[in-house]
Amino acid sequence: MALETGISNVAQVLDTYWVGRLGSAALAAVTIGITFRWVINSMANGLGIGGLAVVARRVGEKNEEAANHATWQAILLGVAASALLGALGLTLAAPLLRLMGADEQVMPLGISFMRIAFGGQFTLILVWVVNSLFRGAGEARLAMSVIFLATAVNVILEPMLVFGIGPFPALGVAGSAWANVLGNGSGLLFQCVILLRGRARIRINLHDLRPDFPLMWHILRIALPSTIQMTLRSSSRLVVLAMVGFFGTFATAGYGVAGRVLLIALIPGFGLANAAGTLVGQNLGAHQPERAEKTAWWVVAYNMAIVGSVAAVVALLAQPISTIFDPTPQVVEVSTHVLRIVAPTLVASAAGVVLGRSFDGAGNTMPAMALNLVSLWILEVPLAFVLSRWTPLGLTGVFWGRAIANIANGLIFAAWFRLGRWKTRKV
Repeated sequence: MALETGISNVAQVLDTYWVGRLGSAALAAVTIGITFRWVINSMANGLGIGGLAVVARRVGEKNEEAANHATWQAILLGVAASALLGALGLTLAAPLLRLMGADEQVMPLGISFMRIAFGGQFTLILVWVVNSLFRGAGEARLAMSVIFLATAVNVILEPMLVFGIGPFPALGVAGSAWANVLGNGSGLLFQCVILLRGRARIRINLHDLRPDFPLMWHILRIALPSTIQMTLRSSSRLVVLAMVGFFGTFATAGYGVAGRVLLIALIPGFGLANAAGTLVGQNLGAHQPERAEKTAWWVVAYNMAIVGSVAAVVALLAQPISTIFDPTPQVVEVSTHVLRIVAPTLVASAAGVVLGRSFDGAGNTMPAMALNLVSLWILEVPLAFVLSRWTPLGLTGVFWGRAIANIANGLIFAAWFRLGRWKTRKV
């Protein structure tokens, strides 16, 4: 799962590199577009968590028929959510860019990127949902294979479409969006083959594709708190980006570069967190709650050690790393400040990410939602605003707000998980 997450982030890092070659305005436009797309995706990504919890529990109970049935119902929900959210993204693209302070250079680039990204939104959402189902069934290698294919297609196509290499026209930032859509589309086709041919522990049967509304509602109820949690996280990032945008295009571009680099540091964390969610769900299904808890804490320890090591390197080499993506001095300065302030606090985030996904794997998604509400919207957003507008810190106040919230997030997740109430959750 760590490899799966790492592979997927390769495309994001290379995307920042290629778009950075187009200039700071292009980088700012894609930063806004990707952050907004993350908010829209978050409204559907909880479906993957709901499906993962139900499938993992049924697999743990060794009920293959019920696991297959839940798989198809989660996919149906993903299709419906993709259509609704894609339309929402297309509708709000232009107003959001104006709200984020996009200037006359950034605006047309952002609209071009978002129209393509949201038109193909269904590929990204469904790949996420189906891979979550694979992970719930313990098929992490298949999920990794899907991401490997999608990333390979994306990585190969992006420079060709952005710069017009070979038979392709030079599409600029639109090429970046097309590469992402086509990459995820290839991954989605591969998933369909796997599910239809029964190459995983779960499958779909074309003779039994009727919707089961009670089960769909059950998955939605499990998914709702996780969906709210993810939306709270992504929307807070959008609000923070708006605060950064107040300081200009270079600030937005620099913050975008730093955000991608910080993702590199968190790559092992996302994979280990997904593993923790699967293991917690399956152990609870096997009536082993104490083993489920012990597993989660071991994963926390692993994650803190690994992410902490990577974050230390990122903080130490912040300036040369930032220069790789955009050598513009103003952009490098902003990115370097972000990395040096925020990267060390990823150690605490490493614990919060694992424990949040462990709650999800147990089907007890409400605590993660509540705790993220506290750390993101009660701490980070107000702190970032106050420190950046009402203190001499200025722009760096935004970064200190994020750093303080990261530390608080890890501490409160650890305290809540130790209470152990999630062990009794029925799924």
